[in-house]
Amino acid sequence: MLANQEVVLEGNLGVTKSLIGQAEDLAAEHEAFNTNYVIGGRKALYSLLGKIAVLVDQFDAAVDKADLIKIVRKNLQEQYGIKTQDNTSDVTVLVRYITRADRKTAHVYARAIQTARVNQIAPAQFTEYLEQAGGIEQIRAIGVDTQAAEAIQDLEEEQLSLAYEFLNARTEMPFASFDAPKAFNGIYSKSCTYEYVICSVSANGQYNVLGKLPAEVTFEHYAIRFFSKHLCKDIDQARTGVAKVVTEAQKRRAVREAVDQAKHEVREEMNQSKNQSI
Repeated sequence: MLANQEVVLEGNLGVTKSLIGQAEDLAAEHEAFNTNYVIGGRKALYSLLGKIAVLVDQFDAAVDKADLIKIVRKNLQEQYGIKTQDNTSDVTVLVRYITRADRKTAHVYARAIQTARVNQIAPAQFTEYLEQAGGIEQIRAIGVDTQAAEAIQDLEEEQLSLAYEFLNARTEMPFASFDAPKAFNGIYSKSCTYEYVICSVSANGQYNVLGKLPAEVTFEHYAIRFFSKHLCKDIDQARTGVAKVVTEAQKRRAVREAVDQAKHEVREEMNQSKNQSI
């Protein structure tokens, strides 16, 4: 009888060890899954969002940004059946185009990108910034705690958009133009849209160009955001004023392009006549 009990106990102990062993095996499997897929996947996602943030900056700096966003919206609807609202931010539109994510997920991703941009986070630091901020969900939660926070974010986005529209339009009708001196040779950046000169103002109100700053992406982001707040102190007036500048720029661009086309056609005709006479 005692021997039978010992056999049963040994059998139960073997089953217990076997179950614990299985639990340990599953724990190890979970740890590997967490490391390889959860943590690794999150970092891969943050890296992707950082790349999207860089693309957003490039879109913002494009002269034909409005047309590009229209194309993106059109492709989203026609190719993927995703329709965006008129008040959907450009960042969210791009996020949906790239990720094909649902509206809620795209909004979370866009919020993370917008928050990083507002804080002037460099692309190389994007993943680390999101990790330290508690992840994209934490950023979203902080960003949408109140309607006031949403309104401030939306206003900043609109101010920045208006600033880029204004500057892009002004390329057709600048306040002033001058030939750069030789001292400026080599002081430029292929990664920046704008260049920066240092000026002083004489007693008679004349601006004197004193030097040139090397263009740098982080500085450009700061400068444009600072300019956007100055330009849009009164957002209603800014909307109206920028719209007028853009309309006038479009008219001048159309005239310029028509003149260039006419000159091209004249040159072509002259070349043809010259070839025929030879």
